[in-house]
Amino acid sequence: QATPIAFGRGNSRLNVQSKRDLEEMARRLHSLPNFYLTVVGHTRAEGDLEANRVLADQRASSARDYLVSHGISQSRIRSKAAEPSAAGGSAQAVSFVLAQKPY
Repeated sequence: QATPIAFGRGNSRLNVQSKRDLEEMARRLHSLPNFYLTVVGHTRAEGDLEANRVLADQRASSARDYLVSHGISQSRIRSKAAEPSAAGGSAQAVSFVLAQKPY
């Protein structure tokens, strides 16, 4: 189980702690070459739904791109946006789903 990566409200920039967490995840993925990862971006339901979907996608892409920049093959990582939710702080994050089967 991977800890979700948090973002500031309304942005998709990785902070220092998020980068550290993603670097640790990259190390783990290097040791699990037969596993695939889905990165799921989240936002709150408040405001413009389409803008929130775009932001969720940007958050997922930001985390995916960081992992790729640390040597994880793009073919092993998929990113997607979750539907906006009203889940408070957890809605300002990306979560991860690890699986052994390719997409």
